[in-house]
Amino acid sequence: MNQALLVEPDLKFIKEVKAKGGETLKKCFQCASCSVACALSPDDRPFPRKEMLWAQWGLKDRLARDPDIWLCHQCNDCSKLCPRGAKPGDVLAALRQMAILNCAFPRFVARMVGDPKFLPALFFVPVILLLFMMGAAGTLQIPPGEIIYRKFIPQWPVVDVLFPLTAIWAVVCSLAGIRKMWLGFESSRMEQRNLSGSSIPDILRRHVLPVIFDILKHSKFKDCVVNRARYLAHLNILWGFILLAITTTCVAAGVYVFGQQTPYSLSNPIKWIGNIGAIALIVGSFLAIGNRLSGGDDAGKATYFDWLFLVVVLATGISGLLTEILRLGNIPSVAYPMYFFHLVFVWFLFAYLPFSKFAHILYRTTALIYARSTGRELKKSAMISLPKTIPEKAGEGVK
Repeated sequence: MNQALLVEPDLKFIKEVKAKGGETLKKCFQCASCSVACALSPDDRPFPRKEMLWAQWGLKDRLARDPDIWLCHQCNDCSKLCPRGAKPGDVLAALRQMAILNCAFPRFVARMVGDPKFLPALFFVPVILLLFMMGAAGTLQIPPGEIIYRKFIPQWPVVDVLFPLTAIWAVVCSLAGIRKMWLGFESSRMEQRNLSGSSIPDILRRHVLPVIFDILKHSKFKDCVVNRARYLAHLNILWGFILLAITTTCVAAGVYVFGQQTPYSLSNPIKWIGNIGAIALIVGSFLAIGNRLSGGDDAGKATYFDWLFLVVVLATGISGLLTEILRLGNIPSVAYPMYFFHLVFVWFLFAYLPFSKFAHILYRTTALIYARSTGRELKKSAMISLPKTIPEKAGEGVK
């Protein structure tokens, strides 16, 4: 005889889901059109139908341990085809934001990042840290002569101390969140997995590297129909960060290993990589923002959580490019303050990475690796054939 399951809805959790962009949650009547339409959902326990049901019931703990909310790429095919306008794509986006809060360490930082009233305080931290270190070094005034940014914001202690400590903070907080997420997945796992006897190189080859290659190509975004424009925006932002990371690594090696101080000439390959990365970041940000502004329901609901990340990424790219242009134009009165604000945005972006939408790169990657390791891959036996463009009326033309 089956045991009875006592469901105790968490009404506060339901209200939070609605407040974070999932206000259409209660419109769902479990027709499963969303799960059928999704090109990424497997046959076995497909999403997002079950997630909509769990959210309606307020099953907070079950959703916190659910890797499927991260397998969703919010292409919004499901939302477009929903006959009730329940918008499962928006609901799962809200659940991901709440999952970030659940995994966050320390959690109060994630609460601050997700709440607009704390935005001034979040920016206050890097501003004060930079001003304090500049004051200690006696570099608060704009220096005369050729524009060399390290004369204004000294390499010691800002570059040599503040940013490495910030990187350590971000890595520690990220690893704590990933560990909590993985343990949550394991506690609710239904698939059988056998990694016994597998070597680390074998695990990397079978599970980790394929996921990383998929992310680098953004191949899953290509399966989207409704909001395919997100593919190019996301791809530009991703590769913008990758190219800028390569540039930063090369500059650090040049300074600390080979003793080559900046600035580099425009003909230097490192400079070209950095400029291409900055342009890709800016282009991707503008595409993502334009998609949010003009895409309507197809783009999904844009929340403060989304806008904060996009605006800071755009500000980081633009301020970095202007820093170079103003130096070449020899306008020190504007160049030095612009460099200051650029460092503020860079610090903000990475110090709060584990708590903002930037954390998607951590948690979605983790969930994809986990799903691959458990064999939970795409196995749709009867995929419906979606048209290249979905009609305006939800469900029209879908048999």
